[in-house]
Amino acid sequence: MAVENTASLMDPAPERAKRGAFFFPMLFMGIICAAFDLGRFLWGGSGVPKTVDFDTGATLTVIMLLSMGPMLGARGKLSRGQDAAALGNFMLLMVVGIIMIVGIISTWSAVPIGLGYGGIYDITSGWLALYFLAGTLGLLASVMKGKRVPARFSAERWVAHNVVSFWGFMVLVWTVFFIVFYLA
Repeated sequence: MAVENTASLMDPAPERAKRGAFFFPMLFMGIICAAFDLGRFLWGGSGVPKTVDFDTGATLTVIMLLSMGPMLGARGKLSRGQDAAALGNFMLLMVVGIIMIVGIISTWSAVPIGLGYGGIYDITSGWLALYFLAGTLGLLASVMKGKRVPARFSAERWVAHNVVSFWGFMVLVWTVFFIVFYLA
């Protein structure tokens, strides 16, 4: 009798669905390239205005770096097949996502859009807020599926794993954003 390994991250799923799950990281690659492209204007001599709230940016960056703990914990629990335990980490990451969205929106009034820096900052941080919203909604969908239909959550564990990987990309993108827009 064969024992089914529930810890496999390559659970049965249509190949098309697995390929489609990598659409979001490709979007993130686009925002990374856009941040560096726009950042070169900042490095061209305009510098960071004094009205930028460095403390808020640094606090949000620390929160994002600390979110690596729950993210790695969720990934490990999913790898071991401990789906119910991973849901707690997902809920913690959802709270972090909401804090990030509120923090990003609160910084929009720091620099007038009329300045070159302000327009670039608002557009790029607006895209990041949308990505945080998408990541938070992905975590919410995973939590709801895990609580309502645990068997389906286990059968489609690769989806939850991709949501956690998406969060890892978000940490990377926010760190790049902080360096480009707060330390340039």
